[in-house]
Amino acid sequence: MLAMYQRDGHWNTVTDIDSLSDLCLDHNNLVWAEVDTNDIPDGLLPKLAEEFSLHELAVEDAVHARQRPKLERYPNHLFVVFQQLNEEDDQLEASQIACFIGDRWIFALHSGADRSLAEARRRWNEDEMEVTDGALSLLHTLLDVVVDDYQGVADRLEATTEDLEEIALATFNAPIQRQVYQVKQHLARLRRYALPASRVLDPLLDHVETASDETRHYFRDISDHLSRISEQVRQLDDLIQAVLDLVRGEQSNALNEVTKKLTSWAAIIAVPTFIASVYGMNLHLLPDGPDIINFYFVLGMMGGAAGWLYFVFKKKHWL
Repeated sequence: MLAMYQRDGHWNTVTDIDSLSDLCLDHNNLVWAEVDTNDIPDGLLPKLAEEFSLHELAVEDAVHARQRPKLERYPNHLFVVFQQLNEEDDQLEASQIACFIGDRWIFALHSGADRSLAEARRRWNEDEMEVTDGALSLLHTLLDVVVDDYQGVADRLEATTEDLEEIALATFNAPIQRQVYQVKQHLARLRRYALPASRVLDPLLDHVETASDETRHYFRDISDHLSRISEQVRQLDDLIQAVLDLVRGEQSNALNEVTKKLTSWAAIIAVPTFIASVYGMNLHLLPDGPDIINFYFVLGMMGGAAGWLYFVFKKKHWL
């Protein structure tokens, strides 16, 4: 567990967890605490839930790391859930961040979202940000970090999609189906966790109407940023689907060409075979017999039929 508080513009680390509730009572302090749900010490969560008066349903949702982005209001705190996206082994995985937000404190339960939390702490320390609206200022920075992360994922997917488009246009029947499906999978995951974050921001914008103008502008900026990402994802989804349709169309055309050739040669072979079977079963044709003329006539008819079919199929570009 990591806990710290800001007082007089300076951040201090909390060494005694039992002092958190006392620090929160002092309105000159701004308290931040975070716990990784993958490594919670025994008895810590019930104790913190009691000290911060956290609603039991919210605590249950925070521990189960498969929640959709959402915001819920409780009597003495807000409960906000959103996701950090991680690119691991060519997969896009989500790490949940659940925040309990009071007037002057935030308690975050996360499932391996260390990167976003570390970046938020860095901004708080290095930028010496003004926290005129208490915990809302901290929440804005954390949401800004996560949405910036979404933008980075979307930009990398856009670059990959454009590369796949160039390959598909330059190479007939390019073997890029696996990469295309991987991009579609990442877009689906981004759409699942990033775009519903508006469920958090829209009601949060209503909640911050009592905050300062600067804080409201910051939250609206995040909302606008998320809208731009949503539009970018929709455009990428259309583009990668067009690339997939192009690859599938080329594969279908290649299969059609093979089918045409096989059909053409089958017809060319079938006609002489049919003629030979009819005449061979009904007439006694031998090259050294009395019907030698008929033998060569049938042979010529077989060759002529095959040649005529070859000419027809060649003219139709089947061969």
